[in-house]
Amino acid sequence: MDRFVAMLERSDYREHRDVAWYASELCVTPKYLSEICKRVSGQSANYWINRYAAMELSHLLKDRSLTLTDIADRFNFASLSHFSRYVQNNLGASPSSFRE
Repeated sequence: MDRFVAMLERSDYREHRDVAWYASELCVTPKYLSEICKRVSGQSANYWINRYAAMELSHLLKDRSLTLTDIADRFNFASLSHFSRYVQNNLGASPSSFRE
């Protein structure tokens, strides 16, 4: 769990939001990583990945000097629509309404 959190703290979630990637880097299965996270913290690995990403996204969305495309690019989203869906699902609002 410590190594997983260290990966999140160095902002790996910007490019990797898939539990399988972290599990592979840690030489464990995705299921095992999620089980360890649940046992230690009460939350799944996916929860922690999305939580770290959401905290930074909410901060960046408040910065009006950055365009939505700039933010989506920083997080390596394939498209602006994928970015918008991710923000909606994890922050509860669309990126543009988050800025209002």
